[in-house]
Parts: sequence; C-alpha cells; structure tokens
Amino acid sequence: MPKVKAWKHVVTELSLLDAVARCNLEEVAAMAKLRLQWSTDEITIAANLVEARRRAVGKLESAETIVADPVGVQQATSTAIASHKATRFAGCDNIVDLCCGIGSDLQALPHRTIGVDIDPLRCWMAQMNTQKEVRCADATSYGLPQSCVVHIDPSRRDVSGKRLHLDELTPSFSEVLSIASHCEGGCIKLSPGIDPEDVDAIDQPTEIEYIEENNRVVQAVVWFGSLAHNGGKITATSMTHGETMTDEPLRVPFAPSIGAWLLEPNAALERSGLHGTYATHIGAHEAAPNLGLLFTDERPSSRWCTPFEVLETTPLRLAKVATALRELGCTQVEVKTRNQTVDPNFWQKQLSSYPHGPLLTVFALRLGKKRIAVITRRHSADT
Repeated sequence: MPKVKAWKHVVTELSLLDAVARCNLEEVAAMAKLRLQWSTDEITIAANLVEARRRAVGKLESAETIVADPVGVQQATSTAIASHKATRFAGCDNIVDLCCGIGSDLQALPHRTIGVDIDPLRCWMAQMNTQKEVRCADATSYGLPQSCVVHIDPSRRDVSGKRLHLDELTPSFSEVLSIASHCEGGCIKLSPGIDPEDVDAIDQPTEIEYIEENNRVVQAVVWFGSLAHNGGKITATSMTHGETMTDEPLRVPFAPSIGAWLLEPNAALERSGLHGTYATHIGAHEAAPNLGLLFTDERPSSRWCTPFEVLETTPLRLAKVATALRELGCTQVEVKTRNQTVDPNFWQKQLSSYPHGPLLTVFALRLGKKRIAVITRRHSADT
C-alpha cells in the first residue's frame, strides 16, 4: 500500500502538479528546481498524473480531474463507448465489473455495480474516479453473487505494451470462460482481432460486437447469456456516426467491373464481416475477392460507407495517373490502397508536387492480375 499512500499525497499537492505541468522535465535545471521542494518519487508520480490527464482529453469525461497513470488511460474504455455498453446493463441486478482498472467502464455502469481489481493502486484510482464500491481481489477467485451479470476486461498487453494473443490474457481466456459459466450473462472486452470461432467454447448464447471510434475498430465485445440480445449474430457499431447494425455475415458479391461509385466501408462494418451483408442489401459488389471496397452504380443513402464518385480509371503507372489527374485539373491527391499494392505515401508525394485544384482520391488496386488506379472524388456519408 505504500504506492497508494504516495499517490494519495501527490493528488492533493496542487502546487506540485501545476509546477510539473508548466516545466520540461527533460531539462536538468527544471528537475533540479523541483527537487528543491519535492522528492524524485513525488515528481515522478506527478508527471504520470499530468500526462495521464493530458492523454485523457477527448477520451474520458472529467479528464482534468481523472486519477490515473498513462497506462491506465491507454487501457481505459472511452466514456462514449462505456456509456454505449452500459445501456445493456440497465435494469440488471448484481453487476460486477471484473478487472475494472481505473474505472472508466465502472463509471458508466449502473450505480449498484461493484468494481474488482487485483491491483491496490488501480482499486484506489477506480474509487476516486467513480465513487463506487471497489474491492481488491483476484477476479479468478472472487466470490460472485448468484444470478449476477459481469463486465470482464482481461489485460491484453504485457508490461512492455505488446499486444497479447487470446491465450495469453490475464486472467487467461480459459479462466475468463470459467467465470462466465457461473454468471447469468455479461460481456467480455477483447481485442478487435477475435473471430466468432474464438468464442465457441462459451456454453451460452453469444454475440460479438465490433466497435469503431475515430475511424478505428478499438474493441470487440463478446456479449453472452442474458445480455446476448442477438445470440448467434454479429453486431457492428460506429461511435463516429451513432449507428449499429446486427445481422449474419454474408459473402460479398463479386463482379469484375468498376461501378460509378466506390464505397469504403466503415471499419467496424468491414471487420465484422457485415459489409458483405450490406453489399447484398444495396446491390453492391467487390471487383476482386477480399478487396474490402465496394462498387455500385448508384450512390446509397447510408452512413455505413464513405462514397467516392469514380471519375477515371487508368493502369497503375505513375505517368499514366499523373496525366489523368492533369486532364482533370488536379495535382493534389490522397492515395489509398489495399493489400500493399503500392506505397501510398510515396505515390501521394509524387502526385502532389504542385498542390492546387480540387482534392481527389486515387485508389491503387490489384484486381486479379491487373493493377489499376481508380481516380475518385470523395463525398460525405449521408447523415
């Protein structure tokens, strides 16, 4: 508990926090000045707290007063996603947040939720951030109440920050499954890399939800038991657009043709495999298997894809693409690609030597044995 005691002290030392926030700790003179009044340990804790609050801006509510270190903020669920997930727990009794960390999910869960973490410092941080009951215990041996529902967030990174495989989690995935088997329902927060077959061992109905935030799939949530409202199906959620889609993944239709519109699926839609279902519904297709980009002759009314109007196609050679761009009155482009067909940064630099005119988007693609450039104009997704 000495570490907790030191943090409790530093959190109240507002003059120290202000001094650390205003100086460059890499400067010898600045550190020497701070050491005249505070110990190295106090300065280190203050630096961690100041940096954590800086990183929490835009991710966590009350970032300016959050009690955390940078690692805690990195591992924390954003306030927006935590609130989204918490809606499924509404009306539940006996809720336990296992491996609660600094309390970002715990804060959003109903007020009667109990937090549990094995780290005394994390427990204290969660208490400070949520004002809820938090117990210091090992999730694998914690005595869960009968008919409870749980939120489980096993650690997915080692001490160096390296992302762990499913069988390397802490608690281990087999231990997580054992916990889930004693619960009425709940959710397990996992990496976006999981696939449906990875959770076949859960002996309850399951639903995997892939969640996008700021154009990245940031987590996959495995709902199970009573909270798997769409058992056996897959859900894609876009926090950016406030959209959720639940269905069964279908293979993307294939046709070796370029349509009038190129559609770039939302990251969660593509990761979930539901872009095939979406494409089937709107009559879109891929021009190559597993391309991940859709083509259609009509622009859909949807926020699930960013639409690009196809202006021109040309063989994938710099000179050919540059000529086509000049004829379109544009030398300012962004370059996108799939399957590492080209180095987009190199191509973008080569094609944007004289930036003026409208900004166009060039997709560098491999379609079977053919390599083509699709020159497009980006449009906003429908709201």
